[in-house]
Amino acid sequence: MSLLMMRAAILTQGGDTAPPVDIGSAWALDATRRPPGYTLSDGNQTAVNTSGGTNYMRWVPTARAILPTDGRRYWEVLCAPAGAASFDGYMGVVSAAQREEFNTGNNPITLGSIGYRGNGSLWSSDTSTSSQRITGLPPYGAGDVLMFVLDPAAASLWVGKNGIWRDDPVSGAATWTAAPSAAFYPQIQGRDPGDGGTLRSLPSQFSYPVPPGVQALGFEDPDLRIYQAHAFIEIGWDKRLSVGEFEAWLDLGGGPRLTAGCVSLILDHGGGPALSAAHAALYIEVELP
Repeated sequence: MSLLMMRAAILTQGGDTAPPVDIGSAWALDATRRPPGYTLSDGNQTAVNTSGGTNYMRWVPTARAILPTDGRRYWEVLCAPAGAASFDGYMGVVSAAQREEFNTGNNPITLGSIGYRGNGSLWSSDTSTSSQRITGLPPYGAGDVLMFVLDPAAASLWVGKNGIWRDDPVSGAATWTAAPSAAFYPQIQGRDPGDGGTLRSLPSQFSYPVPPGVQALGFEDPDLRIYQAHAFIEIGWDKRLSVGEFEAWLDLGGGPRLTAGCVSLILDHGGGPALSAAHAALYIEVELP
């Protein structure tokens, strides 16, 4: 039996719950698009306005893009705890066209971008002229956790605050839908000194659950997922493998991006430098790269 057939024979897939560990990597803000007046920290996941002054109309996008083919994505922004009780800036997504205006003094709400403002309004325009679209959303400020779901194929954004969605991202209409874009970039803005926030892109960072049918922003689809296995032998195979639970594992140089939820036994010779295990009863690994 070929190794591929062996893999297929031991899988139990379908409606199982995904492993309770991060699959993917944390997203960072774009250090090459950090306007003067912002300080980046936490591995470029946090942006705070440290010297921008009042009405500072610049912002920091992510380095990576959400593409129309990526499916619906969820992320959070933890508002800077030292900021104002009510932020004057916008949090949300910028279009590919808006991304290049990070340092021109424009707010991130035009050219197909969508911005949720701290006073409880939502702004978006498909042109270069800004437009307020919705009022009466929950205002936000220091210490609040903002929640976002983007459907990049439809250019639709759902927003929420502190665990409460303004519109249901599973069954409800989007909070706002903009013009299509080749890519979207989550962004952080702090229009007053001390304002800003931390981008959260992985389940281990989130304060609230990822809605059903949505993936975390930092999720990267593995080449193969195993939700339960009683025996597994791998010799120099997969580079992106997600395992929910297994009882025995022998790996000879494979799986450098292995995620394991529950492990009873692993013997690994030279693999797994990026292994994440939620629980392991026994683990032996030698010859790490």
